[in-house]
Amino acid sequence: MTVAQALMWAKRELIASNKTLRVGLESEILLAHVMGVTRQWLHTWGEKQVEEDQFKDFQELISKRISHIPIAYLIQSASFYSRDFYVDSSVLIPRPESELLIDNLDFYIREYNVARVAEIGVGSGVLSITLALKYPHLQIVATDISKDALEVASVNLERFSTIDSDLKKRISLRHTSLLDGIKEEFDLLISNPPYIARGEELDLDVLSEPHIALFGGEVGDEILSEIIALSAEREIKILACEMGCDQRQSMQKKLEHFSYKPEFYRDYARLDRGFVACYVANP
Repeated sequence: MTVAQALMWAKRELIASNKTLRVGLESEILLAHVMGVTRQWLHTWGEKQVEEDQFKDFQELISKRISHIPIAYLIQSASFYSRDFYVDSSVLIPRPESELLIDNLDFYIREYNVARVAEIGVGSGVLSITLALKYPHLQIVATDISKDALEVASVNLERFSTIDSDLKKRISLRHTSLLDGIKEEFDLLISNPPYIARGEELDLDVLSEPHIALFGGEVGDEILSEIIALSAEREIKILACEMGCDQRQSMQKKLEHFSYKPEFYRDYARLDRGFVACYVANP
């Protein structure tokens, strides 16, 4: 079977499954992954033969995709800030919207001389690693309640650590809930916590992701509220979190109650997506 024939077969299978998929793109991504080539190579060499074992692997991936396993898990890779991070089913798949959290921190990191950062819920490590690569002076403590997630973050820490970046010395991964047992002081706390209400209807692909990283409680903002209270208790100067698009009002109320002055930002769909807040108590 040629490359072109394998892609045609996959497109037919995906279309027949009645899933709303980018059938051409996803077929190419999965076949390129199996063959160890680029999508551009597939376009150029459509008449090349796909080896029998490669086609069997391709068939298996297409079957898994039809059963709602996200493509990032199938190829164990997700792009974030133009870097390819390792991911598996134990971590949330990084979204482009989360890059905005990094972008909105630039002013605060420079203006407030931020040097010590904590991240709650490190997951795959994309936020901490991206921040550390962008700002070489930062020291970061990143926590997660999931040991499996910390293993994924460790893989990415190893992948992006170089002699120049020295990430393994500047990012410390800790297995704990929130900041339990962590005594260090911090200038900035960041988090992309679970913020979806339990029982909310979600796409089946999203439901393949770890529920511990998705659902924030009955209302959805319970963990966010804990993080705000904890940040205020420790008098952390800057708090930056992603949130649900319908949570701006509740977050503003909670932040102001704990003496934080928030600036909210929107995502690419112009929906409220997060905030950066300054601690203003005892100025």
